[in-house]
Amino acid sequence: MDQDRIKKKLSRIQWLEDVKKKVLLVDDEMRIAQEVKTLLEDDDYSVQIATNGNEAMQMIREYQPDLIMSEIAIRHINGFELCRTVKEDPNTKHIPVILITGLTRPNDKIKGIEAGATDFIGKPFDQLELKTRVRSAFRIKSLHARLENIDEVIVAFSRAVEARDPYTRGHSERVGMYAIKLAIALGMDERYREFLFRGAILHDIGKIGVRDSVLLKAGKLTDEEFDEIKKHPEIGLKICGPLKTSRSLLNIIAYHHERMDGTGYPFGLMGNEIPIEARIIAIADTFDALTSTRPYRKALSVADACRILNEGNETHFDEDFLPVFVEVAMRGEMNEVLEMARGQELAPMKPSQEIPSEIINGLDFFDANFIG
Repeated sequence: MDQDRIKKKLSRIQWLEDVKKKVLLVDDEMRIAQEVKTLLEDDDYSVQIATNGNEAMQMIREYQPDLIMSEIAIRHINGFELCRTVKEDPNTKHIPVILITGLTRPNDKIKGIEAGATDFIGKPFDQLELKTRVRSAFRIKSLHARLENIDEVIVAFSRAVEARDPYTRGHSERVGMYAIKLAIALGMDERYREFLFRGAILHDIGKIGVRDSVLLKAGKLTDEEFDEIKKHPEIGLKICGPLKTSRSLLNIIAYHHERMDGTGYPFGLMGNEIPIEARIIAIADTFDALTSTRPYRKALSVADACRILNEGNETHFDEDFLPVFVEVAMRGEMNEVLEMARGQELAPMKPSQEIPSEIINGLDFFDANFIG
């Protein structure tokens, strides 16, 4: 092995230039601003200065800084308002904001925290402290970006599962929307409703570990194939369990196929052992499966789907939640979601004289052929 030749080849590697991190400094005391600018540029940051709040807002849009350092007492828009505006904008909310102040009132820090400030630097500042706080702010931003990227990858995996089967495309979003409708009717707050929607998006992620020949099968599953399908909640646990960002959603991923009478899977939980969020998703999940077209049957009407759901009250579904869901569905509140899925207006909210015989006799509507 010719080490010199290897070194020569490696020396030809063209590395991309490191992009300088951009700092926007907002301060109307130019002497101090220039001093801070020089300090940060010595650490290889790119620094721009704005002298008032309005100028800062314009530069945020044009310069797109990686970090904002703002004096609190600036003209037009003070530092608190500037920080709050940055944090309320989806396009800039992840930019860390360090507030600079010569004020020592405790209330100022409280107001800064409420506005979303990442950190504070007092005047007169210590040069080493300033550089350390700037590095710390960038580390926090990098960590948040990594966590967000992990979330995006996990959601992408979930969508990849649905993309394998045209009949279930959009299923997770619809389940989330139905769950939100039920949560609103139950009086749950917005934070919990958002939590339910995120859980719905990921609830079937474990199906990425199920063979296409099983997942996409048009007919009734064999016992062996059904056993493979039943592993998907545990596979989902293995995927999302190690990730702190998804940990709060594990109850939905793991338990959305459990039944109130203990005959569900994969853990055989029953009654109050099943988390509330999993019970809600179980209802929404089954409703979407029944009202969606599948290779072996047409979509059922809302009335027929609700009639079937009622057959599982207390045994499969929570006896208090299901009647509320059925009432909401029969009022037509699910129709907007259904119309999006079907691309057309729905038939009148009227039950058929007969539910198709393959649903009553040939297939258990709660098995893997019907559960989304």
